[in-house]
Amino acid sequence: MKIDLFYVEGEHDNVPGIARTVVATEDDANKEAEVLLKAGAYVYRQDMSVEIPLVYSHLEVEAALCVWEHLCEITVNTEQPASPTWNEYREKVGSVALRHDSIYISKWVNQVYDLLPEWYRAIGAYDWEIIPAIVSCLTPGETFKDLKQTRDELLSSEDAEIEYRRSFYWTLKARYGLDMEGVGLSEEEFVTYWYDRDVAPEDQVDRYAEKYDLEKVR
Repeated sequence: MKIDLFYVEGEHDNVPGIARTVVATEDDANKEAEVLLKAGAYVYRQDMSVEIPLVYSHLEVEAALCVWEHLCEITVNTEQPASPTWNEYREKVGSVALRHDSIYISKWVNQVYDLLPEWYRAIGAYDWEIIPAIVSCLTPGETFKDLKQTRDELLSSEDAEIEYRRSFYWTLKARYGLDMEGVGLSEEEFVTYWYDRDVAPEDQVDRYAEKYDLEKVR
């Protein structure tokens, strides 16, 4: 891949040596040149396009492996593919193309993951639950979709609601000694008044406790 760099060089009649700087943005190049000019230097500048090897981080490689593992799990690794649509797509484009898709999907997966709250990430393992859930938001052939739309889709799922409720009641029991029966909230009441995906379940418990003047047991 290629990146654009900016080389700035300055030389002064009365000062020995040459100042040389390579920066990544045009704004930084302009700032460097301005400093040299104010010091009375002669300034030479060159814009460069540099070829650099493609490098992946450890996190990106791990995500790509997890995505590929999941796609294999729902296609050819089962007698009856768990996802006929993904299996049909794999047969159409071939395993090599799908494996390459996994690389691009994994970059998108990591971006979605960064937007998810901690309580949702606690639903299960990164490789066996979270990544499959994110990938399930894609249509075969897609390698990405709108990040916020995907986040909202995941947080609106039944699994998300179940995890939120579990965390809410676990915290309520640990902090205030109340179980589900002691609280007496119906499922509809919980969803209507206390399920807020933008507020951590632990914080929502404290709001509940404040509303009903509960005392902590620990």
